[in-house]
Amino acid sequence: MAQMSWDAIEKATGTSGEAWCALLDERGAAQLNHTAIAAITTEAIADIASAGWWAQAVAIAYEQDRGLRVVGQTHDGAFAANASKTVPGTMDEVLERWSAYMGEPSDLNGVPLDRAPSTSATEKWRYWRCTLVNGSKVNGTINAKSPEKVTMAIQHADLSSLEERDDWRDFWKATLKGFA
Repeated sequence: MAQMSWDAIEKATGTSGEAWCALLDERGAAQLNHTAIAAITTEAIADIASAGWWAQAVAIAYEQDRGLRVVGQTHDGAFAANASKTVPGTMDEVLERWSAYMGEPSDLNGVPLDRAPSTSATEKWRYWRCTLVNGSKVNGTINAKSPEKVTMAIQHADLSSLEERDDWRDFWKATLKGFA
């Protein structure tokens, strides 16, 4: 997740970043894991729509603010690269185009695949996934924005460093830029 803006959080939750940090500090959050911090924030904002999402955002912003994690770092200490693009078509059309666009690669960005890409679908999502020999995992998700447009998002998880995250983020942004 990109650096979360305290301004966006305040607009959504009605509570400033300063107030969130004070509440979480009061509850000893700097010594808690991400799940426990998110539980505190979930309880505190249970009355707004999408409370779970905002609770996660507050927890992440707090962790970043207090130096418990850096931008791009996941709760378990690994890193993840994210990129997305809105494209025309239905979810099924875009999954088919993406699969054809990516082909049957033996490697991505010079790193061999451990497991070939696979696809799956639910009512609301389409997925394209693969695993690389370095243990990292690519999860492509496709969801409808409107009847004629979808968002194609890539999350490349289990990366070992901020530098690796930045390299993969650049790779996926360039890959998506060429995809229509």
